[in-house]
Amino acid sequence: MKTKLTLTIIGIIQLLQSVLYAGFAESSIDMMFNIGAEARQLAIMFQYALTPAFLMIGLMLLFSRNLAVEDAKKLLLAIIIAYIPLFGAFYYMASSPLTNVGLADFAIDFVMFGLAIFTYLKPKG
Repeated sequence: MKTKLTLTIIGIIQLLQSVLYAGFAESSIDMMFNIGAEARQLAIMFQYALTPAFLMIGLMLLFSRNLAVEDAKKLLLAIIIAYIPLFGAFYYMASSPLTNVGLADFAIDFVMFGLAIFTYLKPKG
């Protein structure tokens, strides 16, 4: 798969997540967690704190779309490596009694991870 296409897809998803995390912080916390008022407020603030990270990652991927294949593969490898501990965190979140989430709620992340692996193993310029 073309590295430019993969970086574009993942970059756009990251940008959308940055907008959605900020726009739906309060309602998503109520939907995802079984927590009290103080913990709810902390979780909302954490959602807002994560928003720039998604924005930064998305912009970096979009601005890097025209890299040579070997350099693009390094970005894809970084995505793959970063997802490994993130999947561990997803598992702990999904198995916690404090959350209402399951592994299916992280489906978009599984798609991005699979896309990154596929493109890393079979890159095209």
